[in-house]
Amino acid sequence: MTNRIGGPLVGALVGLAAAALGAVFLTGGFDPVTLAVGAGSVVVTAVVAVLSGRSIAPPTPEAPAAEAYVAPQAAEPAADAQAGADRTVLVDACIWMRDRATSPALAQHLDGAFARVGVSQVDATGQRFDPAVHEVGATVAAASPAEDGIIARTETPGYTDRGRLLRHPIVTVYRGQVRA
Repeated sequence: MTNRIGGPLVGALVGLAAAALGAVFLTGGFDPVTLAVGAGSVVVTAVVAVLSGRSIAPPTPEAPAAEAYVAPQAAEPAADAQAGADRTVLVDACIWMRDRATSPALAQHLDGAFARVGVSQVDATGQRFDPAVHEVGATVAAASPAEDGIIARTETPGYTDRGRLLRHPIVTVYRGQVRA
């Protein structure tokens, strides 16, 4: 585990030390109690920062953002399950927002966020219809037998999260001519 102390934390420590020294000078001389209180605050702040294994300093080029927080080595399965459930709720809410986005900028921002976290849209246009992956919304007559069962267009896109299907795309499928 890497402990980093810097930036705002060092500023806070220096500020506390300056306050303690100022209090010593304002009391008219050396006051051990005031100095102990000021120094105690500095020591407590530093010990808490070291024991927690965190830094409140912004990441520097030498120390990437991944080092700003070091996750515990023994993660609890219940915490992992809760994190997965929380992710699912957030992704579902974002998909709901994306479906209703009328602003191209908002839609583009949500699409970019989806790409960064592994969520992608499923546009099935031109694929062969598969009832396990697609949902039929409508059918249209096929111009040729080769088009029978091919998806003409995607009415509502589906979504996958890291390869797992979250929502089936709703599609319009070419259907063959009725044989007599």
